[in-house]
Amino acid sequence: MFFQKKIVLSFLCFVQVILAQDPIRGVVQDAETGAPIIGVNILLIGTETGTVTDTEGSFVLAISVDIEPALRLSHIAYNTVEVMIDSSYTGIIQLEPAVIEGQEIEVVGVKSKTEMDVASSIDMLDIAEIEIQGARDLGSALRRVSSVKMDYSSSGKQTISIRGSNATDVAVFLDGVRLNDANTGVADLSTIDLNALEQIQVIKGGNSSLFGSGAIGGVLNMESKTAQKNSLYLNSGAGQTYDDDMDLSLGATAVLGPAGIGGRYTAKARAFGGRTTTTSLFANAFGGLDLRSGRLDMRWFQLNKNLEFPSGSVDSGDSLSILSVNYRGDILGTSGWKFLAGLKDWSLNQDFFSSLNEYLSDHSRNIHVSKLINWWDFEGTVQYEAEYQTFDGDKSYFNINGDPTVHHIADMERNTNALAFVTRWSADADHPNIDFINWELSYRMDQIETFQNEHYEFPLLVTEGQLIIYDVPQSRELKHVSSKRLGIHLEGRGEKTWYSIFANQGNNQRLPTLADLFRFSNTETDSLLDSLLSSEYLSTTEINLQLRISNPQTELPIDEVSLGLDVFMNGYTDKIAYRVFEGTPAIPFNEPVAEIRGVEAMVGLRMLSDRFLLSTSATFLDISSPLVFPNKPEYRLVFTSELNLDWLVLSMDHVNEGEQYFFIPGIGEGLRKPRENANLNVTLRKRLLGLDWSLSYTWRNILSKDELDWTLEESLRRGFNYFEKYREIVNLKVEL
Repeated sequence: MFFQKKIVLSFLCFVQVILAQDPIRGVVQDAETGAPIIGVNILLIGTETGTVTDTEGSFVLAISVDIEPALRLSHIAYNTVEVMIDSSYTGIIQLEPAVIEGQEIEVVGVKSKTEMDVASSIDMLDIAEIEIQGARDLGSALRRVSSVKMDYSSSGKQTISIRGSNATDVAVFLDGVRLNDANTGVADLSTIDLNALEQIQVIKGGNSSLFGSGAIGGVLNMESKTAQKNSLYLNSGAGQTYDDDMDLSLGATAVLGPAGIGGRYTAKARAFGGRTTTTSLFANAFGGLDLRSGRLDMRWFQLNKNLEFPSGSVDSGDSLSILSVNYRGDILGTSGWKFLAGLKDWSLNQDFFSSLNEYLSDHSRNIHVSKLINWWDFEGTVQYEAEYQTFDGDKSYFNINGDPTVHHIADMERNTNALAFVTRWSADADHPNIDFINWELSYRMDQIETFQNEHYEFPLLVTEGQLIIYDVPQSRELKHVSSKRLGIHLEGRGEKTWYSIFANQGNNQRLPTLADLFRFSNTETDSLLDSLLSSEYLSTTEINLQLRISNPQTELPIDEVSLGLDVFMNGYTDKIAYRVFEGTPAIPFNEPVAEIRGVEAMVGLRMLSDRFLLSTSATFLDISSPLVFPNKPEYRLVFTSELNLDWLVLSMDHVNEGEQYFFIPGIGEGLRKPRENANLNVTLRKRLLGLDWSLSYTWRNILSKDELDWTLEESLRRGFNYFEKYREIVNLKVEL
């Protein structure tokens, strides 16, 4: 804390003297209903400076103090207006609707899935803000989210847990395509290039109706960048602590009228503890077109990753390809449509110390169609989904002499058809401080058909010249699973305040993944423990309160105070968990009853004309069984601070995690003591020679310097790896 206070005190006086800009703050509302308007384009007249209103209709725009500002506000559904910012400015701007009442659905048509679903706790991360924090991968970018726990393997694999859930419970999406693979049931976040992303959404509720029944532990939803302007950029990073720590990213975008295209190529190299080297090559291409009826986007993403041990004992190649097409707008003269088609191909080829060779592949095709509907005081969304997923596994086992002993081939398929709807009924709120009261209801029904084929060959067992072969009888299972949720959401504002209160309750059901079925049916120990792997059920309750106070009457230069409190309870029946055995993959089983209860709290301050930010958040978990939910700290405290002078940005975060149970194959099990760490980043930004330059120096994990000389076993046992060890990184970004 002394280090943090020193930074704060050193710059508070300095900033007040040299600040040359003052922000304009305000809220844009519908002149007829008083509701906030999302996505209003705001331009400072006579300049290229602008911004867009957020989900609460709020905006902040920095301006020079030596001009008399005037703003131009425009939105597709409202009349364009110009507003002078003078002594009569109150901070509230109202726009008159420009379309007939029956076409107001065009405004709702730009809503994302998170806005259309029943109200949930959501953290939205903007990539522009993440870049000035010195993050180069998703794990670092998500570090500040209070209820998120990242787990890392010695090969660099990154998996996410939300509010104590396991990584298999969290659904991960990139541009609407689900990334959880059929081999492990989890999504490896190291396969995603942070440079390609525009926004990251962390949805913390476990009952999302629009993201699928598998999202039983939350959702990580990522959206790629689109071409917004003509640009060319170079982003290069190099580790100062580890020689094999390098990043290089090149990209370009071009816009011509309503069309825009772009592409990006990124190369990354990481040395994990001096034992393994991972090389990742990312390619990304995208194009978009503004049509009279809507917006069409197409995106392609390709990854090739290679892992090597210096001894050559383990070598693996990881490949991922994603193609998505997204359309939002009118279809057949009716508005409020969204259409998504996606393809995913994933494969893994690896050797384990000459005792096992495996080739695994996962292919999926999915289609989503949704329609927004408005009728009287009801607003609703109807969504249809169809997904076809296949998993092929080809494994060969070898004895000490290098002779093949078993050849195992698995072929699995899963077909899913789902129908979901979410509806809201807006009750009249005859009070000036209440914007709306919504009663919200969602329901989802999935029909899931699963096929499982397996084939074994035993090359060393030959009878009468015939190779012994065992074909497992084909299995087919047709299941129906459902989820539903009911909630109430109240939102309003006063002269200087904005508040939101919501509560919801629901249940969800999830089938074992293809990975679960594959592991369960191919272990020698499952018959001693369980005879059947069944579906799991989740019951959730959540209450959330948020409050923002603008320009509170204090002696300190505070612009805004924000407060948040969230209480959640997750109860599981037949929870799918995993027994870990040394030398074998984890084996799934059903825990009859399991429970996670928790509290999240947040306090934030914006000071000195929004140039200085302070925030602290805390998550406390009460977990019924650490064997069912391993590697989960009992509490997680996050403190962040940021000083933004435009040309200079200083940011720091400090994370403190409580005690947690762990089990590591080959190492053992036990309790990790509470631990803490901190990051510091300094970024210089300047426009020079017609280019935007950004130079950052980052100190990651400042409190881990003593761990640099630890052995691999010490690092694993104490829970430290490459991502949690002390590092110094320099990064340069140049953009036209």
